[in-house]
Amino acid sequence: MSEARLWHQAYQDGVPFEVTWPDGPLDGLLRRSAEKYPETPALIFFDRTLTYRQVDEIVDRLAAGLQDRGLAPGDRVSLFMPNCPQLVMAYHAVWRCGAVAVPSNPLYTPTEFAHQATDAGSRFAIVLSMMYDRVKEARLDTPIEHVVVTNIKEYFRGPLKALFTILRERKGGHKVDIASDAGTSEWTDVLTDHAPQPVEVASQDLAMLMYTGGTTGVPKGAMLTHANMMANAHQTKAWAPEAVEGDEVMLTALPLTHSYSATVSMNHSIAAGYSQLLIPDARDLGNVLKVIDAHHPTYFPGVPTLYSAIARHRHVISGKYDVSSINFCISGAAALPPEVKRNFEEITGGRLVEGYGLSEASPVTHANPLDGKAETGLIGLPLPNTDCRIVDEDSETEVMGAGERGVLCISGPQVMQGYWNMADATRDVLRTDKNGKVWLHTGDVAVMDGMGRFAIVDRKKDMILAAGGFNVYPREVEDAIFEHPDVVDAGVIGVPVGGQDQRVKAFVVLEEGKTLTEADLIEFCRDRLARYKLPRAIDFRDELPKTFVGKVLRRELMAEEQAKQSAL
Repeated sequence: MSEARLWHQAYQDGVPFEVTWPDGPLDGLLRRSAEKYPETPALIFFDRTLTYRQVDEIVDRLAAGLQDRGLAPGDRVSLFMPNCPQLVMAYHAVWRCGAVAVPSNPLYTPTEFAHQATDAGSRFAIVLSMMYDRVKEARLDTPIEHVVVTNIKEYFRGPLKALFTILRERKGGHKVDIASDAGTSEWTDVLTDHAPQPVEVASQDLAMLMYTGGTTGVPKGAMLTHANMMANAHQTKAWAPEAVEGDEVMLTALPLTHSYSATVSMNHSIAAGYSQLLIPDARDLGNVLKVIDAHHPTYFPGVPTLYSAIARHRHVISGKYDVSSINFCISGAAALPPEVKRNFEEITGGRLVEGYGLSEASPVTHANPLDGKAETGLIGLPLPNTDCRIVDEDSETEVMGAGERGVLCISGPQVMQGYWNMADATRDVLRTDKNGKVWLHTGDVAVMDGMGRFAIVDRKKDMILAAGGFNVYPREVEDAIFEHPDVVDAGVIGVPVGGQDQRVKAFVVLEEGKTLTEADLIEFCRDRLARYKLPRAIDFRDELPKTFVGKVLRRELMAEEQAKQSAL
């Protein structure tokens, strides 16, 4: 065994050390599954099921219509919609044309959408009708030449579509008039009856610009090639050797405009011939539970806040909704508190493990084994074909040994090509060693044990500089707070922001109806944390600022505290 890949000794039986993947563009995943599983449900959305054959045919028609309107290889296309069949189809039609997908967060304001579309140089946009007003407002400030508008009801079955048209369409802002808007087309008008023109797309061609805040909060477009994302889809597919191709049901609840869901839910599912249950908004927990109860998903990539909400839901606890079909869950985007893992596994009987990734790596690099042997508090093992090392925090040049803390670096086929139009930022995170190997410096502080298992200590940028020269990592404090049974959510920062002798401040959300004092929670943490790590102040809130996938935005909490400091 290579000394550099100690983690292979801890792999689950059946997980290969190396995987291979098909050469060519990502839309080939859909082509192959449509040939192998033509009548298998590919997408399930409300009351409608679309087979792989049907989805592939619609993608062909959409790709041809986009080409008719001038979409050329290399053009960027902004995708602005929540999870729905049209989003999956749009991704694959864009790739079939040799163009580049630019997913936009469905919660973006017109200003945020315009900034991203302009930075990417998007010529086209495909949007949901209820979000069209935002695009219309932003469009004059972007290079967008053509907009395709689709309605959420497009792939509803007849009876539900009729009811939606009567009761919800106009009231919900879904009905828009585009007749006088130049360069704007209805989805149905774009679909053609002829095949798209074949284009040559190489594996190393750009497939996606996935925008990420990275370590600074400044949006940067991670340049992901077809090979990057194709590799990651097959790496994640190999991680669950017990999963049966063509037979699993994937719950796609996280937004497909996020890198985690785009790979682990969409591309992984299509590569393996799974059926996808599309959830347009995971914040509608009642709908999520109804879908689980009705369609019995077996695979559920998610985030800690969603797993926690399901496990605590009164209708799950009472047995009204059956969640026992769930077998495989990989939690991403934020640290998985041990208490959340225990509660969810107890109520579902499934296996919930923590994984790790970042948009710059397509995004998955690590995961715990799904064989029931996962260690709490670890992000697990590097995926097949992935190399990892820990380097010192100061210069990020000295390779550290097992048990030594440092910055996590990753090398593998899933690592991006760089940041779009940001050469300096690219040089900061992609560094070539003396052997010519490229390493992605993640900015996350980690440690590797003697078996090659990794744990994230915290983000280097979020480290709290406590009095006495001690370093405090927010995640450790958050995990301790999460152990309290009344705590639903928590975020930790150091105050004063930017100071050298900081105190730990926690922001906490309690379960509805529960009360807890600051003194009680600090006392609860006293047996779990060293004195210098204890929160000195606790701010109880109804909710915390989060990303669309549920990751607490510590930088927003810091900004609030900084504003308070400035006002004094």
